[in-house]
Amino acid sequence: MTDTDSGAVTEDATGAVSDGTDLDRVHAEIARLDAEILDAVNRRLVLAQLAARTRVESGAPMVALGGETDVIRRYQDELGPRGSLLALELLRLARPPFSSTYRTR
Repeated sequence: MTDTDSGAVTEDATGAVSDGTDLDRVHAEIARLDAEILDAVNRRLVLAQLAARTRVESGAPMVALGGETDVIRRYQDELGPRGSLLALELLRLARPPFSSTYRTR
């Protein structure tokens, strides 16, 4: 990165960034955040699957489309147009393969 006029952090050949931050520490923090994100996604998947199972067992459709639309909108409002892609992927991950897993009969 080299754009110092715009206030961007720059990196030299040794990996040090211009504001004195050690690049290894930055990468370590990113890795820590990634671990938190993965943990949160896994907890979300468990809860979404529980909600789907509960809906099916009560006779409702497995997917609540209105709720999914709200999730997509929330991610898009927070992260911009690409946020909807993240929301769609999270929703897709939560859906089980179509099998007898959630059938009650």
